[in-house]
Amino acid sequence: MSIIILGIHDKVLKEGFDMIRVVGSVRRLVKRPDIVLAFSLSTFVFCFTEYILVFPVLYGISSISGGNLMDNIMHVIQLIIGLFLNPRYLLYGLAGALFAGLAFGFVSSGCFYMLNNFLAKRKKIQLEFFKGVKKHFIKLSIVSFTLVLLSILFCVFMMVVSVPAVAVTRSFLDGRTDLLVLTVLFDIVTLLVLFFGFMFFRIYMFSWFPAVLNFTDRHFSIGKYAADTYFWNILVRIMLLDVVFILFEYIMIYFNSILPIDGAASILRVVLLLFINWIFKTLFFITLTVMIFTRFLAFKEKVSQE
Repeated sequence: MSIIILGIHDKVLKEGFDMIRVVGSVRRLVKRPDIVLAFSLSTFVFCFTEYILVFPVLYGISSISGGNLMDNIMHVIQLIIGLFLNPRYLLYGLAGALFAGLAFGFVSSGCFYMLNNFLAKRKKIQLEFFKGVKKHFIKLSIVSFTLVLLSILFCVFMMVVSVPAVAVTRSFLDGRTDLLVLTVLFDIVTLLVLFFGFMFFRIYMFSWFPAVLNFTDRHFSIGKYAADTYFWNILVRIMLLDVVFILFEYIMIYFNSILPIDGAASILRVVLLLFINWIFKTLFFITLTVMIFTRFLAFKEKVSQE
């Protein structure tokens, strides 16, 4: 019994030490303002695009159907699957995925290269961002394009998986009380599938990027091996970051709904919300990237010692 307690104690201490390393690495970035600047500029473009393009589309989709929550969810699923099966929109999607892949390939090849060198305690070099672009742009653009396509396919697949649970739950809310047990069963199973599906997908995809920067070939296989090695460790941290992210998004939506939308105050509202969103997401993406790369570099060091 004492051996088990000591083992748990050592694991808790190790987890705490790992988290301290991540926080310490984020704090040490104050000494590298060039890395923070590179991430912040990229995040600003993301936040601006999100505000003027993504949010209006989401608000428009949510207002199409006037039924209850389950009706709206089913309507959105049908709409997105219908767009996905339309050849014209499929071509638009491929073009958008190609553009997104090239854009993210450019950003990630520079930002991740700088951060990877910093976490590996390598000496800073001049024009480090552009050296990273020159060295890794093609590979990370291919990875990014593949990631966008796989993300779209994965999200559509998860929507299809959710249809039975949404249909049963909608029937229960419409008065079919005899479906209570079936509704609870379908909802629990579907939520577990969605949770672990998205966690597995994101962890494997995230681990692909540091593999490209630290190994010459077999990048996905090595990234998957690293993800398998530290899966539960990474899952807990991503889950905590997800909670923080969702709470922040909820707060942003709340303030967006109560602040003035007319007159000069509306301009101040947009600037204020965009600025807060920019600062938060810069810190969020830096923390997430540091966490993933720190774990991967620990995996690399472990493999090199075996």
